Amino acid sequence: MNKILSLIVVSYKNINVLRDCLDSIHKYNDIGDALEVIVSDNSPDLLLYDCIQKEYPWVKILKNENRGFGAGNNRGFEVSCGQFLLFLNPDTILVEPIFKFAIEKFCQDSKLSLFGIQLVDFNLNKNYSFGLLWGAGISAAVFHKFCHSFGIYIDGKMFISGADLFVRRESFIECGGFDENIFMYREESDLILRIKKKSQANKTKFFKQKKLIHLEGGTQSTNSDGILQAEHRSIAADKYYCEKYNLNFKKLMKQKIRKCKVKLLFSIIARNKDVAELQKQTLGVYRAALQ
Repeated sequence: MNKILSLIVVSYKNINVLRDCLDSIHKYNDIGDALEVIVSDNSPDLLLYDCIQKEYPWVKILKNENRGFGAGNNRGFEVSCGQFLLFLNPDTILVEPIFKFAIEKFCQDSKLSLFGIQLVDFNLNKNYSFGLLWGAGISAAVFHKFCHSFGIYIDGKMFISGADLFVRRESFIECGGFDENIFMYREESDLILRIKKKSQANKTKFFKQKKLIHLEGGTQSTNSDGILQAEHRSIAADKYYCEKYNLNFKKLMKQKIRKCKVKLLFSIIARNKDVAELQKQTLGVYRAALQ
């Protein structure tokens, strides 16, 4: 049977998180054999790869050199055949059927290129499902939180979270796929900007009537060293993104510094020494990026 939807998951270690994701996909698959599931494994060893091969025979799994999130998704796309694509994080868990809904949305609107659904935490409270294409300051954060609270997504000003990217295959091809110069962070906003520019179908949307659990970094380190390493990668992505789209990197970093200072102040007031120390170190990382 021809595949209608290709679901691609980039994995990096943490087999238990991926198991929960795959089990939920199997449980809530409402399109049967029309669904193709591909795991693109960036892990440094074969543990996850071997487990998936053994435990999930219905999953197609690839082994990659770890060149980042976007590159892993591109490798998965290269072996896919679905008319529509879903790039899904491994730290996600389905709580309801969503595949038939996705296909119907694409079929109803030929100009729809990409969309996302409502992300929630394990208790089904709202998580951030989209972000701003530009801006990292306090005013941007307040505006983003307001839009998040009311489910207001502005096409052309915002990007859908990379945790769940439903993409029309033709649009993904027309824009050239994920930019593999980006290891991690900014992939979604970069992809959307190129889709808006190059795809015949260039409309992006957010549908809040369907939801999906996102564990928010369930495959990433939560210690201070891991968080700071993530900040370094985020800054590298910011710098590349700003150069690519002729945006002001220094202005962006100054916005992040002001926002970090506010967080530091509140952590000091709350007498949370660990958070305060992490904010001080983060502030140092931001300041170093300006030099």
